[in-house]
Amino acid sequence: MAVVHPDFYRHEHLVRKSIQIPLTQHQELKALAMELDSSLGDVVETIMELMRRDNYQQLRQAILQKREQALSSLTHSLDEAYAYLGSLPETLEDARFYFEAGREGIVA
Repeated sequence: MAVVHPDFYRHEHLVRKSIQIPLTQHQELKALAMELDSSLGDVVETIMELMRRDNYQQLRQAILQKREQALSSLTHSLDEAYAYLGSLPETLEDARFYFEAGREGIVA
């Protein structure tokens, strides 16, 4: 995730914000800049400008899609784990024992 720092610096009469980008994304953006025969700053600024023009709708959609995919994957993994644990009788017995012991500890 990119982090924008509020500190400003001046470069050739331009005022820019300082941005920290994780290494993998930095490398990808740098490769894109080289492919486009441009600077990394120009690439990032252009991407930001395109997103602003679109009112960030595509970005919002992409973020929501990523979250939904991650949640779907986690839900599927949890369902598999619960199904496996539920198939083991001793696990259910242990769970009942600890649940009852916890209830007795609360009541006491």
